[in-house]
Amino acid sequence: MRIGLFTDAYLPLISGVTTSIYMLAEGLRREGHEVYIITTSAANTVDDPYVIRLKGMPIPKRGLKTFRIVPFTAAHIKRINALNLDVMHVHTEFSIGSVAVHMRDKHGIPMVFTVHTMYEEYLHYVSKFLNKFFRRPLMHYLKKLMKRFIMRADVTITPTQKVMDLMKSYNIPGHYEIIPTGIQLDKFKRENYDPKKILELKASLGIKEDEFVYLFLGRISREKSIPVLLDAFAEVSNDLKAKFLIIGDGPAMAELKDRVKRLKIEDKVIFTGFIKWTEVGLYYQLGDAFLNASVTETQGLTYIEALAASMPVIVKYDACLLEVIDEFNNGLFFRDNKELPLLLRQIYELPELRNKLTTNATKSIEKYSQECYASSALKAYEKAIQMKKAS
Repeated sequence: MRIGLFTDAYLPLISGVTTSIYMLAEGLRREGHEVYIITTSAANTVDDPYVIRLKGMPIPKRGLKTFRIVPFTAAHIKRINALNLDVMHVHTEFSIGSVAVHMRDKHGIPMVFTVHTMYEEYLHYVSKFLNKFFRRPLMHYLKKLMKRFIMRADVTITPTQKVMDLMKSYNIPGHYEIIPTGIQLDKFKRENYDPKKILELKASLGIKEDEFVYLFLGRISREKSIPVLLDAFAEVSNDLKAKFLIIGDGPAMAELKDRVKRLKIEDKVIFTGFIKWTEVGLYYQLGDAFLNASVTETQGLTYIEALAASMPVIVKYDACLLEVIDEFNNGLFFRDNKELPLLLRQIYELPELRNKLTTNATKSIEKYSQECYASSALKAYEKAIQMKKAS
């Protein structure tokens, strides 16, 4: 099968969506399929005949500087049509997604669409001003945008029941299927890493061998609610021999560093900045507990990666995470931000609890393997092709 994955963001940019697409492409290729990534232009890329980059314009907003808008999407139809795709899998509602819609409308190629972003919850974190004064028209526009893709898609994939329920609340009819995103679990398993390399990396970051490490990994942006984690850590840090390692980069970096100074915990918090995607698995090995306070995730791939690295997770309660986090078995939830300092103490001071969560972590996420993801996606593609033929 010749498969096209359409996305506005791809490697070397690191995010849950780019990781998802990379894992899916690799899984499908292992099954013998020909997979093309149709995406936007980007800096520091290497030539790959299977990655088709359409020239785009940068978005004039600091937090979106790595993203591109592709104008005149219909102009690219001839180039993409030459790929002779059997099915298109769209991972964006914006410009690259529009290329796929034009292809679907003009050439009738079966189309699968995945909902990756919960704009309903995301908008508040992107801009409080827009959320307060323009929420209604913006949500009307976003729902209309979603409808454009879901109504054209033969199959719409949601990673969790929560996302499916939200789409149905918009009264958008469609053929929905829940398919959790998969990852290459072996990349994150601790037994696959040399302990000496882990210690060397710790030392290079100024982390002592006997220090406990709380770890956050992801895009450094407002919707991730990282200040909640910093405030809780500051409350307990003087009593613990611990460091807080924040891995990643993004538009809120300067804001976070200022907060660390105000909290007077500069000697306890380490910012790595951008790291290569190929090194992400190694960096996970530095942590003793994974932290996240975001409630805008559609599934939480970094949570699954942390569990694969045998790391207990302490995260803000969110219904979409109930399929990933088994409370008191592989992780802990906090419902109120005031609960977090106590949980940070407990995971540090109670080895029995920590060992139980660590032991169960890897066992709990086998269903999120790359192989399961690719297999489920293929079934969705086959169904989309059958539905298109039937219509």
